[in-house]
Formats: sequence, structure tokens, C-alpha cells
Amino acid sequence: MKKSLVSLAGTACLLTAFVAHAGDYNLYSPYFAWDNNFNNSAIAWSPSSGAYPQWTASFNFSSDSLYGYPASIRGWHYGWNPTGDTLFPKQISATQTIPAAFSYASGGSNMAGDFAYDMFLRNDSQKSTPELEVMIWAGNNSYPIGTVLATGVLTENGVTYDLWGGDNTAAGYYVYTFLPQRSSVPASLPTGGSANVDIMHFFNVLNGRANFSSAMYLDVVEAGCEIVRGNGWVSTTWFSVDAQ
Repeated sequence: MKKSLVSLAGTACLLTAFVAHAGDYNLYSPYFAWDNNFNNSAIAWSPSSGAYPQWTASFNFSSDSLYGYPASIRGWHYGWNPTGDTLFPKQISATQTIPAAFSYASGGSNMAGDFAYDMFLRNDSQKSTPELEVMIWAGNNSYPIGTVLATGVLTENGVTYDLWGGDNTAAGYYVYTFLPQRSSVPASLPTGGSANVDIMHFFNVLNGRANFSSAMYLDVVEAGCEIVRGNGWVSTTWFSVDAQ
């Protein structure tokens, strides 16, 4: 995943385009962690040496842009999966539950961005360029691509979500984003939190909407942070996902 960011009156508009896998990654089979550093940005990425996909990314950016999306991953990112795990692709119509757990932390000053799950889907099982992107945002102080389509579409583990959507013309596909409801934009990226969800509940909300079908295949579930600004660090402290 590669993204660029345009900041308008403090609102982050995210545009996604393909970038071939590159840079550092580490295996935690069936997961892997990847620095996903855009345009050789000055991000120092350090994976853990343990059995779980944990990592820390440090940076110092004073202006708004989208510098990277370091993430913990299970599945096929644009057809790339160094673990050989075969859980995905998984057809939505043949899936009952996709339990996922994600915890994160950050520290520093002037921090901006979003912690988020990122899912890519296709209309076939070819493990190739995505045809739809679905995101579930956790702690954040920005806004996703597109506009609000519906408010209060579901409540998951105590968090109520609005649904955003818009075309990602650079990448060539549509993006749905589930954004936690809030009355105002937080002043800074949260210093910690978690998002433990059943991703299948979010896909169920999309039934009947354009660009989505339960006949589609889920290629990958990623959990990371879109780095927008700040002098500090972000980290994924836990990630797990399954599909049945």
C-alpha cells in the first residue's frame, strides 16, 4: 500500500496507490511485519525478536504528508506473502467470523495520523491488485478519503462507527472506511489503545452497497499506523486475526 496525503484545514484526505513490496520485513508465521516506508521516508523501523508481530517506527516530520503505513499482516498484500500462509484469500460468503485483535501505542509531540485495520478484496482468488479497500480506524486524529455515507452504522466492542466512502482514483478502486464517531478531532494521536473486533460484522454492513459483494475474496488483514506528522514513535504491541 502506498498513500499520499493532502491536508485541508486540518483534514487528512488519503489517496492510495500501489507500490511493490520493498524495505524491511520480519516473519512471525503465520504473520509478518513490514515497514511499508513510502518514498524512502526517514522512518527508523525496528521489529521485535519475539514470536508475535510487534514493531516500533520512529520518525520526525514537521509537515503533513503520508510517510508510511508500517503494519502487522496476515495474508497477501498485492500478491505478496513471505510466510506462505494459506488462510487467505477467503470468500466472504463462505466466512462466518473474522475475529481480530490489535493494540498499539505512541509517544512524542505534534503527532498526527491513524491506527487502522486495512483490508484488500478482489472479485476472484488471484492474489493480485486489489479491487476494493476496506479500513477500520482505531485511534486517530485525521479523516479518511471521501465523505460520510451513513452514521452510527454499527457498535463493536463499545465503539460506534460512521461509514465513509470514496473513489481512490490513483489506485483504481473504491475505499470504504469505518471511522469511530467523535464530536471533534482529537488534538493528537492517542498514546495507546486497542481495537478488538469481528471484521465480518463490518462486511455485513456493506451488503447491498456499491462496489462490495459477499462473493468477493478477502486477500489480507493488516494492522498498523498511517504516519502523517510528528516527532516520536508508533508501535503495534499485539495483532492476531483468524477467519472461519
